[in-house]
Amino acid sequence: MRIKTSLLHAILLCAGLTLGSVVYAADTTPIAMDPTLHEQLPANIKTRGVINLVTDAHYPPCEVFADDNKTMVGFEPDLWNAIGKVLGVGINPVSIDFAGLIPGVKSGRYDMAMECISDSLEREKQVTFVNYAYATNEVYTLANNHSIVGDPLSLCGLKVGVQSGTDFEHAISDIFSPNCVKNSKPAIKVTTLPSADAVLLALYAGRIDFVLNDAAAAAEIKKVAPHPIRTVTMPLMPKYYLGIVVKPDNQALAQSLLGALKILWANGEYARIMKKWDLEPVMLEQPGINLFTTRPMQ
Repeated sequence: MRIKTSLLHAILLCAGLTLGSVVYAADTTPIAMDPTLHEQLPANIKTRGVINLVTDAHYPPCEVFADDNKTMVGFEPDLWNAIGKVLGVGINPVSIDFAGLIPGVKSGRYDMAMECISDSLEREKQVTFVNYAYATNEVYTLANNHSIVGDPLSLCGLKVGVQSGTDFEHAISDIFSPNCVKNSKPAIKVTTLPSADAVLLALYAGRIDFVLNDAAAAAEIKKVAPHPIRTVTMPLMPKYYLGIVVKPDNQALAQSLLGALKILWANGEYARIMKKWDLEPVMLEQPGINLFTTRPMQ
């Protein structure tokens, strides 16, 4: 899921690659500031001219550090930089552990968080989501593991690794394990680990049988994995909205971000970014606020 920089470099070296060897198209599209949306921003943001953004930059293709260990690359950095241009402010991103993103926004330390954060009812009780994409999941396993097939019951009794605090925990505990028990199969054995790199290392070492991860991350993870892996799509896999996280009482910022996204949809910049990162299948038709509840998926 979210590969720490040191681990990512080690894995890339095993594959004979470096982050610098991955070449991305330059962003040369001029984007004009929208004066109305700029004026709509909270006063403190307009005064300092910067939005303080928090992320966990270890999760390609969402965001990851480049070789300089400073520059963040990914579809979300492209998107938040485009948002900043529309709003006429800079974006100051910092990277921390994923578990601290929502608490950091709730406390007011950061204005907003982006890290392919999935929208859910539980999270909407804590923060507001400004939604901009879909996310779908897949099962990741070692290529030589042939016991896992497209039937969810093939997961029953196996060992899964999940990162604490992610929706992958709920997918196992609320969907896949109950499906096993309902069909008189043994429940899935869960190993909860503190970080995404620990989860992937456990998979590569054979200590667990499979992990869940975003389907959009498959190409990047396969590219740098030290052992061949394969992904399996199967029924029951949940689909999510992804969104920018802001404080519930910061509606001025939420509406400004929504307005900026609507402009990026209209001028084609959103589509350009998603195409650049091969994410056209998860493009959202239109952005929105708290879509988990306001536009439920069928």
